[in-house]
Amino acid sequence: MIKSLRHIKTRLGMAKKVSNLNFSSAGIDDEGFSYVEYDGLRFHGEKSFDKDKKYYKLLPRYVRNRLPFECFRTAQDIVIRYVEGGLKYGGPRKHDFYKVKAGDTVAEMGAFQGFYALKMCKTVGENGKMIAIEPLKDNLKFLKKNITYNKFENRCTIVPKGVWKEQTTLTFKRKTTDHQSGSIVMEKGNEDISLPVDTLENIMQETHTNACNMMVIQLNGVEINALKGLNSFYPNNLAIAARYDQPGVDAVDEITSLLVNRGYKVNVEEERFIFAALKEGQSNSN
Repeated sequence: MIKSLRHIKTRLGMAKKVSNLNFSSAGIDDEGFSYVEYDGLRFHGEKSFDKDKKYYKLLPRYVRNRLPFECFRTAQDIVIRYVEGGLKYGGPRKHDFYKVKAGDTVAEMGAFQGFYALKMCKTVGENGKMIAIEPLKDNLKFLKKNITYNKFENRCTIVPKGVWKEQTTLTFKRKTTDHQSGSIVMEKGNEDISLPVDTLENIMQETHTNACNMMVIQLNGVEINALKGLNSFYPNNLAIAARYDQPGVDAVDEITSLLVNRGYKVNVEEERFIFAALKEGQSNSN
């Protein structure tokens, strides 16, 4: 009952946020993509599912007249990933401890469909750099379209790989009804997807990245494995969603210990979200 009430409250809150989203237009483009235009950008995303209809009906009629049902899910993703930019919905924001500025270099994994990448591209400007790492083909088609349509190709590099402690090919598990994410270590689905994975060290070299002001790591349980593949390159700031433990491994404790040993000051928010800053005098290339 408590969980059900919390879910209803969350959905009501989301309906209010979408209603307050000052979007300029929404619809379906010539390629069949859902889109919503907001903050001078166009966001392409998944069309809404049948299960979304009961929540769409929570919107005021004047909002539904401007926002087709097919675009409702895209509008929600703008709220969650662009406007709020949390390490999870309702959780700490990725930029709570370090405010990205013009000229910065930012790396994010997984980049999903590129909503936060668009925010970072706009923030870092023409002299900045965004590295968007995303392995799932379903997400990559939206990510690529969002970056291309908004003319951010010169400041965003898309890396179509997963992240791991070594270069190899691994099997991701995903629920067939989950169109957002998969996991290497979590038994969270009935669909197996074989994907290339690589180390962050290699990815930084391939993208000609000599320094990184901000790195966001959200990898459904393998955040520690990603950090183990980053041995001589230290980002200045990290935002990590350590929400899932591996068997016998406390993710927060393991990640915190590794980062402290590398010379980071670490803050843990809401028990599962790690923010770290390289201490003054430490080099980001060790």
